[in-house]
Amino acid sequence: MIFIIIALVTQAVPSTDAEFVPALITVKPLARGAHSMAYDPYNDVAVIFGGFNFDGGWHSLGDTWTYSYTENSWTELTLTTRPSARSNHAMVYCNQTNEIILYGGHGVTDTWSFDCTTQTWSQVVAESNPGVHHSLSLAYDPRENVVVLFGGFGGDDMETDDTWEFDCASREWTEIFPTTSPLARYGCVMVYDESINQMVLTAGNTASHGHQDDTWVYNATADTWTELSPIGTPDELKWPMMTYDSVNEKCILFGGQIGDNAVDHTWVYDGQANTWTRKYPVNAPEAMINTGLAFDPVNNVTILFGGYVMEDGLRDCTWTYSYESNVWTDMEEGSEPTTPTTTVGPGFDPVLLTLALPVIAAVVVVILIIRQRR
Repeated sequence: MIFIIIALVTQAVPSTDAEFVPALITVKPLARGAHSMAYDPYNDVAVIFGGFNFDGGWHSLGDTWTYSYTENSWTELTLTTRPSARSNHAMVYCNQTNEIILYGGHGVTDTWSFDCTTQTWSQVVAESNPGVHHSLSLAYDPRENVVVLFGGFGGDDMETDDTWEFDCASREWTEIFPTTSPLARYGCVMVYDESINQMVLTAGNTASHGHQDDTWVYNATADTWTELSPIGTPDELKWPMMTYDSVNEKCILFGGQIGDNAVDHTWVYDGQANTWTRKYPVNAPEAMINTGLAFDPVNNVTILFGGYVMEDGLRDCTWTYSYESNVWTDMEEGSEPTTPTTTVGPGFDPVLLTLALPVIAAVVVVILIIRQRR
């Protein structure tokens, strides 16, 4: 009986560690799609640039914002020097130079660097460049210190299958001519998979074969493309978004367009096992294309912002995804963090314990009397 009373006192008490609920987002970027997003580990923030918006008619954006997961807050960077407004460009973080390299977009051929130390943009002047590419893919190989570009729409509004490398040390672009390449496409995605030391590419739309679900890897050391035959395949998609979860060593893919419809599917590629697996979280962002996606290794979450819901417009939502728990979290449903409850020890409320002590003492006396009579 004594143990039952103590158990009741213990169970009635909330945990010592209060659940942290994210603070409300009060300021955020405009709704947009076809923007680009990369994680800046120097400042522990995700960075987005550009995209398109429909307010006042379709137009590209040229703003730079950062998102802090720990503070659940967006901050606009007011910068005098910055890339021109654009959409359907791509950018990627380069760890050896602590910068984000941006390339592409509709009608532009310039290369830009975002210095994560100073949080400033500067244009990179190179002797040559890949020319007009939009809806392209970029990924960074830390071993070779190069940014790899593949695919996209070219200046003639045709899909491309060219491969280029930007050397972060020499600041020059070089076209690569591998013997085998993926089909020419746009709206594809590519990330560097640290577990296999290669770029992983999938999805995109081709003129000859429509939307794709093939998987290719690019080895920047050997300058070779290799098509894989993974167990399982992602959807036949264009304009999804993919990022690399470096903590769990998985490629995380979300959204995209199948046929005429967007989807809210979450796919995971395991490079070491060469498997694609569709995940089924209870909740997820809306079915969208052209979202922004970046992985935050400090907090072990994938961050998503914005996107285009087909036939329903643009979004300004912020979501995070945990691979380990397979949970998408809407970061705009939060409130201020709660205050922990003060307790004597794990699970003991001092008030309840004070009230229970006389009862426990009385029970002990009764038990002793009964035993003496026996």
